[in-house]
Amino acid sequence: MEWTIGELAERASAALSPTAQLNGRVRDVPNERLIRWYATIGLLDPPSARRGRVAMYGRRHLLQLIAVKRRQADGRTIAEIQAELTGATDQVLESIARLPEPPAEKPAPRTARPRFWAEPPASRPAAPRPPAPRPVPRAATPPPHEPPHPPPAAIVHGVRLATGVTLLLDGGGRAPSPDDLAEITAASEALLSVLRHHDLAPPEGKLP
Repeated sequence: MEWTIGELAERASAALSPTAQLNGRVRDVPNERLIRWYATIGLLDPPSARRGRVAMYGRRHLLQLIAVKRRQADGRTIAEIQAELTGATDQVLESIARLPEPPAEKPAPRTARPRFWAEPPASRPAAPRPPAPRPVPRAATPPPHEPPHPPPAAIVHGVRLATGVTLLLDGGGRAPSPDDLAEITAASEALLSVLRHHDLAPPEGKLP
């Protein structure tokens, strides 16, 4: 069974919804952006297949995604989760993810076949009378056109990971706390390594 990244996010959200009351720092269910970031830092395997330009994901990706959120709910940092789950077997991921069992399908009830030979002949129903014509409603006067209201300005928070690399948080949420910054700094090691490997960031040390 394979899913697109959007379908993978929906399945993970559905599996986490009964126990989605996570701690204050981990309260959102996974989305497509978060799934791509997990794959970048090694918490998610690469896509199992591709259909044209569309990446496809399987059950192991679902187990990895939910296991990460379970460990975050326990208060683990990204660095601790990376050390525990990177390369974990399916059995380990199953024990952590605790996916709910799908409900068993009930067999459809059997209906008795009609005994047409034992039924009395039905009288021929009278032809239905045609419905009365409906009056044509008068055209309503369209309301005056109102100019659209401009969307409210969104607040963007920036976290500088290293020289020339800044993380922008444009979700309109709260400003990151010191604990958030500490976890983001620890989790950015793998991302900065990938960027420098591809010459997308200058080869300098990460800012404190």
